[in-house]
Amino acid sequence: MEDKFDIVQTEIVDGVGWITLNRPGMRNAISHDMWMAIPEKLSWMHDNGAKAVVFCGAGGNFASGADLEEMEQIDNYARAQTFWHALSEALDYVYAFELPLIAMIDGACIGGGLLLSVACDLRYASANASFGVPVSRLGIVLDDDNIARLTYLVGPAKAKEILFTGDVITAQEAHSIGLVNRVEDVADLRATVERVSKRIAENGYASIIESKRSVRRAMSEGARSGLLPQHETVVVSSYLTSDFRTRIKRFFGD
Repeated sequence: MEDKFDIVQTEIVDGVGWITLNRPGMRNAISHDMWMAIPEKLSWMHDNGAKAVVFCGAGGNFASGADLEEMEQIDNYARAQTFWHALSEALDYVYAFELPLIAMIDGACIGGGLLLSVACDLRYASANASFGVPVSRLGIVLDDDNIARLTYLVGPAKAKEILFTGDVITAQEAHSIGLVNRVEDVADLRATVERVSKRIAENGYASIIESKRSVRRAMSEGARSGLLPQHETVVVSSYLTSDFRTRIKRFFGD
């Protein structure tokens, strides 16, 4: 088992917290332990005085998705439910977190990585970033809350296109549809994020927090917190279908 303190790293610089997904050899594929660590790391940021938090990835990628090798080992409903709860509860925690959150996106931002970025407040991408949600290619079901968060950013038609096709889009297209706030050259991305996050950290804390709450309330009708029980069954069961088994083997090229 990997050390969760190594695979999800933290630091606070000038009031800005940095959370780094650190599995560069796996393009920062997000494992169960990483999903479990994310709420802990955010709570630590809050308790240690951060005024804004940046998510980023090591080694030139944000996150290539959930860990498919780990997902391939799911062989019963209880394990599927455990995996799904770790992922969905982490994303709900990110979305509901009090402090402003920025995703600094370089390279792959796919699947669970894209969902993590969408749960943040702002997204800044490098020109070589790529985005996609390959759930249809894997034959698994995504929940209402994550789809709602994506839909609020890009609109229903684009959300459906992204979800139905599983296609990967460029940073430029992601910007044109509202998925990211800004696209920068690779060499300029970190400086831009440092400048914006520092400005946010220096601004009025109460004003920013209440603005974030107000925007979230405006969105809350569509993006509820948690699944209806019957929909959770559909979501979790999708990890156990023969269709998923066939498709994940095809995904790996077996």
